[in-house]
Amino acid sequence: MKCQRCGYGIKKNERYCSHCGVQQEVFEAEFEAKKCKFCKKKIPINANYCSYCGKDQSFIDVKGFTENPMTAEKIDIEEEKKNAKETQVKKLLLNENKNPGIFVSTRLMLKDMLVLQKRMGRADFWWSIVGIFALSLIFGMILGEVLVIVNKFDPAAIDLTEQIAIGIWMTLIYVSITTAQIRRLHDCSLPGILILIKFFFGFGDFLLFLLLILPQSKRDMSYTFNKK
Repeated sequence: MKCQRCGYGIKKNERYCSHCGVQQEVFEAEFEAKKCKFCKKKIPINANYCSYCGKDQSFIDVKGFTENPMTAEKIDIEEEKKNAKETQVKKLLLNENKNPGIFVSTRLMLKDMLVLQKRMGRADFWWSIVGIFALSLIFGMILGEVLVIVNKFDPAAIDLTEQIAIGIWMTLIYVSITTAQIRRLHDCSLPGILILIKFFFGFGDFLLFLLLILPQSKRDMSYTFNKK
């Protein structure tokens, strides 16, 4: 340890400097602090010397100042961003739903059908695909009953009714699945532009399938389970 005023060496728990007699504020429960210019540890704001590394706080590194224009404040901001990113990585779960399933995952897909700027976990994605398939079966049965009723009142309108209903449903499903695929790519730390692979005739869907079954990656944290 070093005395905060004169820089003289003192014992580790010595509260008063044996050389100049000044009280060492660093041992107090609360003290107004600043960071040492060299070791970055917290020292009393009026300290002439660092209590830990002993460096003179009046020293100005002119060379470092001219070569590196980034101020101490900017460095602190960068450190805070880095720490926030590390915390974000640790907190990121595998799926947005705590317990993915056919109902909650399908609801998530439909809720976010127009959202691109987030992730979608692997389990949530595949459960939602199963849910969409089940909904399509239900839709087909309901549509069949509706067409029977339409046939009783206006048989000529059956084809038009069927085309409109199927067109709306297919658009809904296509948009929901495509945006979900983009979010799944984000969860793999892959760019969403890779969705264009699905338009490669013959093998595009297979290549996209291989990407969509990849596990979650935290390499790129540009996207989380929260909307941007």
